[in-house]
Amino acid sequence: MQKAHGIKILVVDDDPISLKLLGNALEHMGYRVIFAENGKKAWEIFQEDEIRFVISDWEMPEMDGITLCHKIRNYSSGWYCYYILVTVKSEHGHLKQAFEAGVDDYISKPFNIDELRMRVKTGERIINLENEHSNLAHILMESRNKLEVIFDSLSAEFVILNDRFIIESANKPFAVNHGLEFKKLIGVSAFDLDRDLFGAESRRAIEAVFESGVPTFFLLRIKGAEGETLVKDIHCLPIEDGTEKVSLVAFSSRDVTEERKKTDSIKTLNEDLNFAMAQVKLKNEKLEETLEQLKGSQVQVLQSEKMASIGQLAAGVAHEINNPTGFVSSNLKILNDNVVDIFRLVDQYRQFSKHVLQNGAKNSTEDEQTISLLAALSDTEQKIDIDYLVEDIPELITESREGMDRIQKIVMDLKDFTHPEDEQKLASINDCIESTLNIVRNEIKYKAELRKHYEEDLPLLLCYPRQLNQVFMNLLVNAAQAIDGHGIIDIITKHVENTARIIIKDTGQGISPENLSKIFDPFFTTKPVGKGTGLGLQLVYNIIEKHRGTIHVESEIGNGATFTIDIPLQYKQRG
Repeated sequence: MQKAHGIKILVVDDDPISLKLLGNALEHMGYRVIFAENGKKAWEIFQEDEIRFVISDWEMPEMDGITLCHKIRNYSSGWYCYYILVTVKSEHGHLKQAFEAGVDDYISKPFNIDELRMRVKTGERIINLENEHSNLAHILMESRNKLEVIFDSLSAEFVILNDRFIIESANKPFAVNHGLEFKKLIGVSAFDLDRDLFGAESRRAIEAVFESGVPTFFLLRIKGAEGETLVKDIHCLPIEDGTEKVSLVAFSSRDVTEERKKTDSIKTLNEDLNFAMAQVKLKNEKLEETLEQLKGSQVQVLQSEKMASIGQLAAGVAHEINNPTGFVSSNLKILNDNVVDIFRLVDQYRQFSKHVLQNGAKNSTEDEQTISLLAALSDTEQKIDIDYLVEDIPELITESREGMDRIQKIVMDLKDFTHPEDEQKLASINDCIESTLNIVRNEIKYKAELRKHYEEDLPLLLCYPRQLNQVFMNLLVNAAQAIDGHGIIDIITKHVENTARIIIKDTGQGISPENLSKIFDPFFTTKPVGKGTGLGLQLVYNIIEKHRGTIHVESEIGNGATFTIDIPLQYKQRG
């Protein structure tokens, strides 16, 4: 069976065999079939369902096929029904009667399958065309209604004129402004209606559009009802008839009197504004010079504060470098002693090897010199403890390499910290904190237990990493210095909505309420004279603000302080 069509076909026949034959043939073609055993039953079905296709026998009891066709054609259903009559009658008079009744086509009995298929296909095409026509008509009506609403809602007056200047259509503002009903405007000459608006200038413009097909725009000055001068913005637009010939002209008029007054006022203001702009330009040039100087000063302040911080931490950084340097130096001395012993043993092996090669191997076991050399080798191996050296030397080398890696890491972090930066880049907040800790570790380890709570999949942050390192250094050093005896410093990183959050919390002395609101002010410090510049936290605040972030502090005397930093994430997810 073929794929089902969307069309239902009502088959009407009082002969069960014919009914079944027709139905089977249509179903095999892929159509949906509804059966009726007479015209009366078919009429009931037609009224209850949307039937677009009927194949009916002519002669049937109660209601024949011609009567059924009459009823269907007189029924207001809103859709077209294609009607095929199946009959044995083929005389001209009978067919004339059938077509006059509204029958679309007929099939002679007994029917041929191929003929049936072709005639049904013809009916299907006609139904589809009727559907398309109906849809297009509906769309066209909707478009017309929408255009009419838009046309009437325009503030400008619109009127459609033919080549004899007769009004064929107009919008609501045009009718209202001329005090006429829409119906009374149609068929009137525009030049008889309003000789001011449709004067010689408008006439020439309309005629030019009809001749050239090119739109025309101009300003028209006319007298108002009280003798005042009105300015109208006139548009003449061609409407073609499909043969590239202009059949109509759309004439629009919009009152721009107030706009022209404003334009004249604006022109005067523009002259004043141009003079003021010239003055502002001079001031802006001076301001740009000042800003450039200020930017240079800011960079210098940032770099100076970095160097001041490094100066304060110099002893701690030196201590952090001295520790690995000390055990690397010690390991190298031990390695030197071990190498001397190994070289001595290697030299004895060489003597033994030379002797064996010169004297041959067959009597070597009985040669006294051979025995003496072997004894010396064994004695040396015992004295230098060769098994211990084999185990100890790799450990010494590994420890020394770790020490040098530690020194290299500190030096690289220190170099990275002090180096100026001009461009943003993607960086890991966790890595920035770890880099800073390498520099300030000595300041913290004797004062506090460091507890780190990093969010591992924290997104990369578009930032100035070295400037953020300065922020972390200042806050961590301040936290350590605020602790009396030994305390705890917590470092927490997390992803909160669209921000990276960094929390640095200490168990130090805390900040008094009167100082809490001033800690970010320039030159404010609670440290003794000579111990602080008062620029550290102010610099922290400026760097966070530069990253469009916020910093918030909570503290109580005796309960430490908590600094919370939120920086917006302009980031790429880690791959």
